[in-house]
Amino acid sequence: MRYLLIFIGLLAASFDVFAQQEDETESHHSENSVFRIGEYAVSAGETLRGELSVPGGEDGIESFIPITVHHGAEEGPALAMIAGIHGSEYAPILAMQKLAPLIDPSELRGTLIIVHIANMPAFSGRTIYMGPNDLKNLNRSFPGNINGTITDRIAYVIRNEVMMRTDYLVDIHSGDGNESLRPSYSAYYGEAGGEEVIEQSRRLALSFGLGTIVRFAGSYTSADEAIYTSAQAVTLGIPAIDIESGELGSTDDRYIDPITNGTLSIMRDLEMIPGEPNVVENPLVISERSRIYSNHDGIFYADSKVETGDYVTAGTRLGAITDYHGNMLEEIFAPSAGVLLILFGTPPVNSGDNIVVVGEL
Repeated sequence: MRYLLIFIGLLAASFDVFAQQEDETESHHSENSVFRIGEYAVSAGETLRGELSVPGGEDGIESFIPITVHHGAEEGPALAMIAGIHGSEYAPILAMQKLAPLIDPSELRGTLIIVHIANMPAFSGRTIYMGPNDLKNLNRSFPGNINGTITDRIAYVIRNEVMMRTDYLVDIHSGDGNESLRPSYSAYYGEAGGEEVIEQSRRLALSFGLGTIVRFAGSYTSADEAIYTSAQAVTLGIPAIDIESGELGSTDDRYIDPITNGTLSIMRDLEMIPGEPNVVENPLVISERSRIYSNHDGIFYADSKVETGDYVTAGTRLGAITDYHGNMLEEIFAPSAGVLLILFGTPPVNSGDNIVVVGEL
């Protein structure tokens, strides 16, 4: 009898230990662990406001990337929002300024990484497309090179410190300082990254809530070929989209607010925050785009009868290029029927500039 009582006592103790282990396991799964980025360790339920350092190379140029990291109290996906790849695209930058204080990490599932200004040299230098120091386009510089020029090093830091730490990525753009761009749209790669990445990227595009979606063509056999930000991500197996909202360096809320609201909608769709996402049900989908490149240096005049966002037929006059004395050099006509997505909006034009983009329907 004595041995029986001892056995029952040991059995009860075992059940207590097992139950305690189960409780600890459940607690482990519901609570978030420390999130590491750059030199920082962010505890669950906390917010980091800091900078990623971009080291100086042979050119001696150092830089930094301002970031906010909201690390949720509960486990969930990591979402990276990248603004300022092009320094004069201001709507995305200001949208992230609005977004950051809206998130309470104590009520967040997962982690939100906000890159406020990816390309600080281009932002502070007020340059379009290119960095002022090496004249390289950051959105053509991935996967980056820590031993390269400053733009190469920025790409390297973004890839290794942000991209490799996230589950989903949104690269936010607008029409640059010289580009009229309408309507605002989401875009994803329809052929790159594999079936699951494509489907999840499409999900992001739909849940962002914009009525127009561009389906990028092209796939990549290696990360070295994927020179664009979102292309690099999907090639690494990370679902990603591009956003275009804004034009001509505008700081108008009509371009800023859709970015902020679209981010919150994605977060709801990923169940990072409560609420229903604003998933677009019948978007206009554009799978082919045609372009016109300038054949001359000179002065561009957009035709006053057309605006971006208009439907144009093939052959519609879109503008003209003159020399610096007003002599006609070239008239510009729509290369195909569709939505006029991008049209140069300022006079300076150089040979080889992409002055027109038409989304074919």
